[in-house]
Amino acid sequence: MRHVAGALLCACLLALPSSATALTGKRAMPAPDAPLTAHDREKLLGGSMVSRPQRFEHAGGRYVGGVSYQVVDARPEVVLAALSDVANWPRALPKTKSARLLDSVNGLTRVELVQGSNLVDARYAVVLERADAETIRFWLDPSRPHDIRDVWGFFRVQAFPGGRSLITVGAALDLGDGLARALFEDRIARMMLHAPRKIRSFVEPRAEPRVARGRFSKFLR
Repeated sequence: MRHVAGALLCACLLALPSSATALTGKRAMPAPDAPLTAHDREKLLGGSMVSRPQRFEHAGGRYVGGVSYQVVDARPEVVLAALSDVANWPRALPKTKSARLLDSVNGLTRVELVQGSNLVDARYAVVLERADAETIRFWLDPSRPHDIRDVWGFFRVQAFPGGRSLITVGAALDLGDGLARALFEDRIARMMLHAPRKIRSFVEPRAEPRVARGRFSKFLR
């Protein structure tokens, strides 16, 4: 098992509701300190990404991550369709080398990910669940081999004026004890927050005339 170094959060699909906490895999992730400000909205309208880094302890683990927002020039259904094919994830999600669909049973989908740098990889599997029409939640599948201690989060795509979408990505990652945390935790935390920007760069060029359809599109409906 190789340590995570430069490995990014499964950028898998996450999101932050407006409530004080968001349940992800029966866990509570702290919400940002405050709602989006007028300045935040101006930045989003101007094409910039807005991020809220977070660090916290939960159930004996030490997590890094946060929440990021990005406006995408594509309708919500187009964004979800583009992300519904696991084969797209290495191009749509940060530092994702491979993504393999394992199974989809009783409304839960499992995907194995390999993420990392040119030198080291992190392999683990996540469980995904469609929480509502806008939100997909994910959490680590501890029954599969995993090179990180824990990861969980959510992805939300909401309609935005002008036929666009607001993507909200939130994630929490616990690297576990050891050299990887000491050397790479800060770098990984920053990279995790770039997921919406990476998704935008993948989706917008493919928004018209067609979008790749997914292998588990029923899950995303």
